[in-house]
Amino acid sequence: MIKNIFFLITLALLTACGTEQSDIAQDTTIPLAKVDKTLKADISVQGYTSTMNNIDIEFLGQTIPSTYSDGKIGNSRGYNWWISKHFALKSDLPEEKVTLYLELLEMAYPHYVALFGMEPPNIGRQRIAVVYGSSRARVREAMLDDGFLRGVHKTAGGETMFYNRAGYNFPSHREHHQRYIVIHETMHAFHMALNGHSTWAPNWITEGLADSVAHHVYDPKQKQLTVMVFDRAPMNYIETGLKQYYSANKPTIEQINDDPALKRGLNFFIIHYLLSSPERAQYFAYFLEQLRLANPHSEATLSTANTLLKQTFKDWQAIEQGFADFVKEIKPSFHIVSGPWEQNGNAYWLRNTDSDKLARLDINPANTATHPVMDFPAPAKHELINIANNNQVAALIEFEASHIHRGEIGIALQLARSEHNKQYRTTFIGTERPKEDHLLSFTVIDGERIVIESSHSEELKTLQIALTPEIKHAIAQNNLLGLNIEIDQSQLNITVKAKYNQVIKQQFAIPLTKALSKSLDAEKISLLSKNNNHAITPYLFSHISLRQRVSGHTQVTNPWLFKQSNLLSRLFKTCQQHLSQLNNCDTELSNLMAKIPSTEQHTSIHTELTLILHHYIKQLGHNGFKTLSGFDSHIYFNQQDAFLRVYNPSDFDLKMSADVSFLNDNKEIINTQHIS
Repeated sequence: MIKNIFFLITLALLTACGTEQSDIAQDTTIPLAKVDKTLKADISVQGYTSTMNNIDIEFLGQTIPSTYSDGKIGNSRGYNWWISKHFALKSDLPEEKVTLYLELLEMAYPHYVALFGMEPPNIGRQRIAVVYGSSRARVREAMLDDGFLRGVHKTAGGETMFYNRAGYNFPSHREHHQRYIVIHETMHAFHMALNGHSTWAPNWITEGLADSVAHHVYDPKQKQLTVMVFDRAPMNYIETGLKQYYSANKPTIEQINDDPALKRGLNFFIIHYLLSSPERAQYFAYFLEQLRLANPHSEATLSTANTLLKQTFKDWQAIEQGFADFVKEIKPSFHIVSGPWEQNGNAYWLRNTDSDKLARLDINPANTATHPVMDFPAPAKHELINIANNNQVAALIEFEASHIHRGEIGIALQLARSEHNKQYRTTFIGTERPKEDHLLSFTVIDGERIVIESSHSEELKTLQIALTPEIKHAIAQNNLLGLNIEIDQSQLNITVKAKYNQVIKQQFAIPLTKALSKSLDAEKISLLSKNNNHAITPYLFSHISLRQRVSGHTQVTNPWLFKQSNLLSRLFKTCQQHLSQLNNCDTELSNLMAKIPSTEQHTSIHTELTLILHHYIKQLGHNGFKTLSGFDSHIYFNQQDAFLRVYNPSDFDLKMSADVSFLNDNKEIINTQHIS
């Protein structure tokens, strides 16, 4: 019996390498699912934001689907299998949670592909395996069933094993983390599915990409997931990164690459820096492809990555200086001073763990920044909210019905921050002293009244304004309240809105001294909450003025919404591989890529790229075919069946022929096949 069959394939215009068949045989005692129909995942992608339109999810029960785990994952007591287009989830969770996680993964999938520049081989026939249990103990059972004698890691939120290329997710009490971990761990499983293992890339890539893509904002009402979010509130990697950066005496990219220790914040910074400009993003994608093709293992990974980095990025010192400048200018918009805050879309709410302490979340978007600021979709317009200029700020409060008559919730205008706390917010090293900050707060107490209070100041006496019976009745009916604040030269104008059949208003003004008025900034606010699960959505003019409408069925995964990124990538690779024949091609493309952030120039850039394509074809002829077309072909296996996969992302009308030779272990031809 022949265990290994090798293939030689010769294509017209292109030669591809053969692939060795796996030695691992499927356990024929395990039932494998035969899905006759293709499941659909209808998703619109605009930049880093995915919107779920429709998704097929199928319940398989105890039937194990075909996955990249290659028979190394089985059934577990109380667990069932569910599948979507690209993923197979083994879980004992209720259907509602299973649906959420599969929807999140399908929305994340286009971004996995974009970050690695390719899909896993055979993704049309296999799925990426994911395990999500209802408790750490239950996940441990599943891991033991699948052959992991160690069981659950004591401190990790999840693990993805090279042994079977499956992501295991440990549940936590934090809803945001529950979503984060499944996106993160499945990114690792996707990574391993590309070529069987993940050790070909250093920590800052494997963990950096997974953490960056999982640094998300999810809007359950819109079924909308934004990945690669730089500037957000919960699990804020900006703060983690700044603390690690300054604690380590401002390490360089090379030093971070050569250090095997896991520093999530530093990895996060490198990924976002390299992807923050169209040109660096192209160089990073090219570097990542070269590293994957080099396929180093373990001990050789760091040195190989270091060498390829400097070979790919021609002016390495400029890259290092750019990274240092990038980190130096980082100013996070969000800071959780206290409280276990959660975020759904633009709404923030408190996991109610302490009824006595007022939780505080500061929001201070930078006026000027070289990094993304609040880079997720702005809140939708609402009839209870009025905001038209930067002297106005508002908050939409969505009351938890059973909590209306308890606790407090609202916003504060930040008057002053102590010098100690200013320094703390620069490096996040040391201990913050929040009681030293000066706030002017507006909080709704027990759903009955608004309390206006100034800390550390006698210029404004504490005021209590009772909500009108009409407002309270409307809140009881619709659980919504709009709190609108306008800063005038001599007073604060407050408008409270609710709705019952029609919008009901309650208005009042608070006199201000000139000094107090000058110290107020509608872009510097704090969210406040205590003893409730109400959701509060802040409306800042700087954020809503950047509101982008997520249009129909787009599939554009780059943040500049440049639709010709595939063509640009092919031209960039061609330039890199034929620099001696294409004079000044790197400079020419660099000048074009510098214009991409300006969307109004996209049409003219496309025209110029088309001209460059024809020029490259003329200059290179046959030699430039592979990179210019993006054409690729490989032999892969679907279980024991070999198949030829041909990929043509270009507009070229190609005709292909192939001669396949079947060889045994002694390299002897045992059969041939012609394909055309």
